[in-house]
Amino acid sequence: MESPVQQYLQAIADACASTDGAVAGYIPELAAADPDRFAMCLATVDGQVYRVGDASHRYSIQSISKPFTYALALQDLGVEAVTAKVGVEPSGDAFNEISLAPGTGRPRNPMINAGAITAASLVDGTDGADRFDRVLAWYGRFAGRELAVDEAVYTSELATAHRNRGLAHLLREFDILTGDPEEVLDQYIRQCAISVDTRDLALMAATLANGGVHPRGGEPVLEPGVVERVLSVMTTCGMYDAAGDWVSSVGMPAKSGVSGAIIGVLPGQVGVAVFSPRLDGHGNSSRGVTLFERMSTDMEMHLMHVSRGSRSAVRNAYSLAEGLSRSRRRPAEQDTLARVADRAMVYELHGDLLFAGAEAIVRTVVEDDPELAVFDFSHVNEIAMVSRRTLVALRDRMREQDALAVVVDPEGVLPDPDAGTDRATRYFPDVPAAIAWCEDELLSRYGGDVAAHDPVADHPLLALLDDEQCSAVQAVMHESSYRAGEVVLAAGGAFAGVHLIVEGSASARATGRDGRSVTLVVMGAGTSFGELALGTGDVQETEIVADSDLRLLVLPADRLERLTREQPALALAVWQAIARDGYRVADRALRRGAVHQHQG
Repeated sequence: MESPVQQYLQAIADACASTDGAVAGYIPELAAADPDRFAMCLATVDGQVYRVGDASHRYSIQSISKPFTYALALQDLGVEAVTAKVGVEPSGDAFNEISLAPGTGRPRNPMINAGAITAASLVDGTDGADRFDRVLAWYGRFAGRELAVDEAVYTSELATAHRNRGLAHLLREFDILTGDPEEVLDQYIRQCAISVDTRDLALMAATLANGGVHPRGGEPVLEPGVVERVLSVMTTCGMYDAAGDWVSSVGMPAKSGVSGAIIGVLPGQVGVAVFSPRLDGHGNSSRGVTLFERMSTDMEMHLMHVSRGSRSAVRNAYSLAEGLSRSRRRPAEQDTLARVADRAMVYELHGDLLFAGAEAIVRTVVEDDPELAVFDFSHVNEIAMVSRRTLVALRDRMREQDALAVVVDPEGVLPDPDAGTDRATRYFPDVPAAIAWCEDELLSRYGGDVAAHDPVADHPLLALLDDEQCSAVQAVMHESSYRAGEVVLAAGGAFAGVHLIVEGSASARATGRDGRSVTLVVMGAGTSFGELALGTGDVQETEIVADSDLRLLVLPADRLERLTREQPALALAVWQAIARDGYRVADRALRRGAVHQHQG
């Protein structure tokens, strides 16, 4: 099953196609780029990468290198030493403007060229070549693979780097650079020519989103405090003289490069990279800006969006083979469910469901590919609009493949947009009710001849008796009936015999700690109740209530006692059947309890 997240990214890529802008013309190698090439990747903080377009096409990293070199300088020297050489204030100028603080010559921030050249000089190393080797290995840790320089881009850019050469010498004049400016310039041009693809950039952004820990493998790359400073500077300075528009319309830390790429970071959730070589008047990818604006709106990615801010996750996921319902079913039905129960899954969710949480749910369901899915929102506090749309899309995608999703939502945090129509989703008050529905649905789909049964003859108490024994037991049973809602057995009463359900259903109920009635077991035709009192000192500990009009066959306690005295061989067979059925019920309860213990 294709992920709705993948479908969404493809849809907005198609909707935001554009021919506005032109490729960077001042570097010959960039001027030769295919203007219509496109790629977009979204990487989550736990390592999932979604790709659209030519995500493996490689190009030079250009100015997207700047925040990562700045991060390395900060990690090498510390904030105070780096800030003495390069500030953090937005310049309001284009990326290649001569923007130095009056008097000191200090570049205003590390995202413009003057500041980036300075940051490159601050990386620890014996010379420019040594510093560059450290930078190359550093970028590779963020990308998760070894990177290399595009020598053609390097040679082309170095030959036309007249303005950057002037900046380097001006920085040396103010003693911002203390070494050979040509050596630093060469190092800077090389770092801009490092070859990456869009997947690399998405993972580099996701490493920042993950607090400096690489999403795949969990390697700590950057200290969290440094991550905060880098993301802050990216937010205010990363898009040059369009930074104000970017923060207002997109609202996430970002960095662009003149090769046509943009990275964006949504802390705690995702890293996004877009590549499209046509640039706008600010030197940013025209299509990339449009796509980020669309994603920010659709996915509520703006940093100023008011939400509870926590990431939601799948609290627990288990199949019906592990988490059984409270329904007592006949052996033939149990055999069928044992064969197909893993086709149905329960997903228990919690927290505030932002995009990252919805994506995690979608990915889990796509990987499991269940035929039936129960989504439990009992522990969810808040759901972002993008998450609502994503989950509805997941439901629709499941329906296309003849799979069904149902919802447990006692607090009403996820209203059904299709309520009242034939596309409405089934909602249940609790997980046991939803699981019972799933079991019924599986039995309907795979039960075969299970549906055709004799609720009396097929009952575990009678099924293993021979015809003569079965007739003898039925002869001492009597029929009884109850209306829906009537109490059949009151809690605290004495053992009243074995009650076999012929038609209808009943529930065993107890009083919870809050004083409210709690349904423990739901029982349908072909099952029985009352006999468990034999294991509790002959006292009926639960209340049995008719859920619907109920018809019973009852083997009263006094007749069972008389049968034991007068026909011991027959009574032994009956007692053995009661014991077998009791063990079966106990096994189901233990397995269900194990699942709930794991949930806690």
